[in-house]
Amino acid sequence: MEQLKSFFNGKSIKNILDIGTGAGDFVKVLDDTFGDSVAIVGTDPGEQWLKEARERFPKEHIQFIRMEGEKLGFNDDSFDVVSISNALHHLKDIEQGFSEMKRVLKPNGWVVINEISDGDLNEAQENQKMLHHFKSFVDRLHGISHKKTWTKEEIVDIVKENGVDVQLSFPHEKMKKANFDEVFLDERYQMMENLLEELQGRPEHEKMADKLALFRERLDKHGFQMATQLMVVGQFT
Repeated sequence: MEQLKSFFNGKSIKNILDIGTGAGDFVKVLDDTFGDSVAIVGTDPGEQWLKEARERFPKEHIQFIRMEGEKLGFNDDSFDVVSISNALHHLKDIEQGFSEMKRVLKPNGWVVINEISDGDLNEAQENQKMLHHFKSFVDRLHGISHKKTWTKEEIVDIVKENGVDVQLSFPHEKMKKANFDEVFLDERYQMMENLLEELQGRPEHEKMADKLALFRERLDKHGFQMATQLMVVGQFT
């Protein structure tokens, strides 16, 4: 990601913490940006995700640890960069999450926020949002913290409200165009169908069932594309 590389060019970065790392998608971005000389630690509360991440990145300078974003088990002033990608909306307590990021950052360290965004989406991206919001709805019924997608402006506001001086922000596309591959679309449809099955026996099932047929129709017509993401880089004031 050239904007990120250009921004950090010439800055002394020795170690990075990636919060809510999942299967390590953003670790790939960080590794490509900073190279093998920078140590990367990815944390996530889900061991199943960490298992996949470890298999994807069997590198000495990358490690993965099970840990919640609001309760980081690291000493103060430990990292040059702290990042969180598409996981800010999963935090139960966003303010506490930012507080922990600030605590473990070294003085003058950098925070990198990457979040999927709402607003100005094409129809294929609206399909991704539809699936994401269906998942967030079901997760919340199960007591899992999963907020809906924010607009780019809302993301920046949240970052600023939590004490970060924003020095760089830019939108970017994880998928450059809509995917119409039949197998790929069937997998997305199956994801929503599985989510609907989790609602069996609940009053919400009938209400949400209509969305499944609409999703199939929209997939066939518009395809599927990840929504635009917003990268924000700054320092705590």
